[in-house]
Amino acid sequence: MKNRILFLTSFVIVLTMLFAVSAPVFAQGDKYEVIFIPKLIGIPWFTAMEKGFNDYADKTGKLSITTMGATDTDPAAQARMIEDAIAKSPDCIIVVPNDTATVEPLMKKGKEAGILMLTQEAPTVKNAYADIEFLILEQEGKDVIDLLVKNMGDTGGYAIMVGGLTVEGHNNRADAMVKYQEENFPNLYQVTSRVEGGENVQVAHDKLLELTTAYPDMGGLITIGSLGGIGAAQAVREKNLIGKFSIIGCSVPSEAKAYLEDKSMVANYIGNPYRIGLDSAYIAEQLLEGKELADIIELPEYGTPNIDGIILTFHADSEVTFENADSFGF
Repeated sequence: MKNRILFLTSFVIVLTMLFAVSAPVFAQGDKYEVIFIPKLIGIPWFTAMEKGFNDYADKTGKLSITTMGATDTDPAAQARMIEDAIAKSPDCIIVVPNDTATVEPLMKKGKEAGILMLTQEAPTVKNAYADIEFLILEQEGKDVIDLLVKNMGDTGGYAIMVGGLTVEGHNNRADAMVKYQEENFPNLYQVTSRVEGGENVQVAHDKLLELTTAYPDMGGLITIGSLGGIGAAQAVREKNLIGKFSIIGCSVPSEAKAYLEDKSMVANYIGNPYRIGLDSAYIAEQLLEGKELADIIELPEYGTPNIDGIILTFHADSEVTFENADSFGF
């Protein structure tokens, strides 16, 4: 009988050890593994954002950041990157989708694998724990159209160029601009449907030349995507359109400065990707340490965010001029 009791006791202990679930422990010296997957790599915007992630990680010592990305904005290429990232079993993956619908199944797969899945610029995402938005759409729409009107006037044709027709964040910004324009400047109008090319200098250059030939009533172009304004401004220079055509860019200040100086780009409106990277890293760290999204009430760089469901929003964008371009630091 005694042996039987000892056997049963040992059996219960073994079962308890097999099925017990331990809470994750953040041991001294350990780091959370975070993989950042931007729309593409090798362009100044995401290079600056990556530096923000890494500098924050170096400062706190709690994160280890790896950046993975394709060299173009092909959604299928990005999907393969996310698959590879999930296979590495990190603690967190942060994705800036080229096509939200394409990444949804992979976000779900990562979440089911116990990975903290976050996005930027994907407010309709369903399978992320949180989406980080760094501009308030209504303010963005007003500010950019006001810059267009200031330089082009309130009458005539214009077009909007986005980085990709499937990039949700870019198209949401463009929608906000059109809404504000239609409500406040009815004598302005779009000469054509949305144009793709804001993430490639040569494509933007060529598209601007095509547009000015096809639509002689066109007096301005709004570019969304950090390279679109550069390519379009180069075309304005080439065709001696300075003073006759208005390019509104959202380009890296250090690259836009020369075009702002000679007015081939009449205005530039952009956030600071380095500071956005710092705040995004902070958000990831807080969530990895067990905080809820609603607990994040103050960001290191951009102050108090607005939280609505899984969407955390702050407004990073501001106007870049020739005079203040150097102050942005990138």
